[in-house]
Amino acid sequence: MNRIISRLFLISALFPACQLYANDALLNNKPPNNEPLCKEVKFLQAANAWIGHYYLEGVMEVGSELLLEPDGKFKWYLAVGALDQYAEGTWWKNGECIGLKAAPQYRQYLEIFPTRLDLSETGLNATWPDGHQKGQYVLASH
Repeated sequence: MNRIISRLFLISALFPACQLYANDALLNNKPPNNEPLCKEVKFLQAANAWIGHYYLEGVMEVGSELLLEPDGKFKWYLAVGALDQYAEGTWWKNGECIGLKAAPQYRQYLEIFPTRLDLSETGLNATWPDGHQKGQYVLASH
């Protein structure tokens, strides 16, 4: 019984620190380890090769989808535990990465949001606010 209470206390003590760490990265619009974001550039029609509906794979107990639209707009959601996140905004391709910029009305509520999507042969490798690259957005098959 004491071990259970000790673990709950430890988790409750660490959770606020994790929230502050993630929020600081989001507000500064860069990962804490200073990895570069995908620099924002004007949306070009040549980026349309990447339009489509993507699902996140490779991150346990997390559900996320991304819709890249041909007009440079995106829709995104993520669900993990009791946390549900949703955003719409603009996207662009700059070299070997895709950047996402959430519209202002969504930014203040985002606790977890990809800071960068790196292009690969099989999808878009996601980098998160803590600077770690984990999971990949894979194009949905029809």
